[in-house]
Amino acid sequence: MNLNPLSPELHQLAEQTSLGTRRAEYRPRPTPFVVPLAVALTIYALVIACLAGSNMLENNFGVIMLVVFTVFIGLGVLNILHMKRKSGAGDELHLFDHGLIVKGPKALVSLHHWDDATVYQRLFHYPQTGLTTYNYLLVAPDGAAISIGDPKGATGSALMNLPDLDHFTLGAAFDRPDEWGPAVQSHITRAQLPAVLARIAAGETVTFGPLTLDRDTLTVDGTAIPLTGLQDAAVNDGTAVFKSYNRYFKTREPIYTIPNFFVFKEALQSQTNRPWS
Repeated sequence: MNLNPLSPELHQLAEQTSLGTRRAEYRPRPTPFVVPLAVALTIYALVIACLAGSNMLENNFGVIMLVVFTVFIGLGVLNILHMKRKSGAGDELHLFDHGLIVKGPKALVSLHHWDDATVYQRLFHYPQTGLTTYNYLLVAPDGAAISIGDPKGATGSALMNLPDLDHFTLGAAFDRPDEWGPAVQSHITRAQLPAVLARIAAGETVTFGPLTLDRDTLTVDGTAIPLTGLQDAAVNDGTAVFKSYNRYFKTREPIYTIPNFFVFKEALQSQTNRPWS
């Protein structure tokens, strides 16, 4: 990937925080033109229909009104598109060896290291169109949180997962989320999984929201499931579902409330040698 030069400020920040080599960069996805244009054309058509129905277009005053309204609608659409593009023009997402930097909105800069970042992922698949929306809520150790990706569901995820919204920021919908989203998951898993497995091997219990895991037991919302009896693990309708001794257990809350769920998946698979279905 050919990368644009990093600004001096971000370059200095990356060096000071030992982020390593920059591997990828992403910008906000282009602002869709179809929606504002469709709204404007609908309003324009309704106004023309009203003018035509009142016979106002048969005199000069009505024609002048139509011209003025046409200019007004055109300038309005252009202004909306300009403001949308301008508002996110400086937003940036940079992935490094050891973390990421999100620049924007405005002058905000968010930094997260792979080895201590907490991520809540919210992916929604639309069977009718085959499209998938991606939203990631990134939470730093100090509690500062930023949501990047599709804005649908971002507020709901923040309300469910953050004790308060004082340090929450709604970030940009960066382009190619199907690329940077899995990359974030992969980096965090590689950085955090070894420590998780080491804790389990040492006899500790690791916690991922409503799920806990130790050498012998998976606990789902307080219900202990022996790993020796685990028959299946899957994600179904947005929840984690487990089968043990022909009984089914599922999380009460959706998986987007489970911190670093992708790390938990790999840890469980490593403990049971059973892939997720």
